[in-house]
Amino acid sequence: MNDKQTRLFRMEQLKKRIKIENPSGSLYSECIEALGSNTRIYSSEKSSEIITLMEKMVNFTQWARIDWESIDQKRSLNKPEELKDIEPILLRDNYFVVWNEFNLPIVETNLDNIIKNFNDVIAVAFDTWIVNLDKGIIIESHHEGDLKVGWITTKI
Repeated sequence: MNDKQTRLFRMEQLKKRIKIENPSGSLYSECIEALGSNTRIYSSEKSSEIITLMEKMVNFTQWARIDWESIDQKRSLNKPEELKDIEPILLRDNYFVVWNEFNLPIVETNLDNIIKNFNDVIAVAFDTWIVNLDKGIIIESHHEGDLKVGWITTKI
């Protein structure tokens, strides 16, 4: 291959990689669009760091669910709007959204925004965790319909 062909080939490879990493029309893209401009999307490296911190703070079962038996203070919810009525939870606080598809970048936005767009947020993957590491609050939306919130103490 000459230089021009090599560059063209490389550009095509990069275009394919971009399509794989950021699939347009995907549920992830729709979620990001619904959450709007006040949403921060983290890099793969930063997403991995956040997941590592979360795993240090929360025990998980072998089925990748939160081990709710290890969390003293917890509450089951019927719908995400119930979070608005829980005293220590502030809707303006930012939360990370983590999906069980770990190749997806983690996003951060305020809880009110997450609640308003909850169906878009949980449609991205089977299981979703919404976490505020600073306040020790974790919310799990399990694919079987369970929705729980818990207050965790730092184990780091």
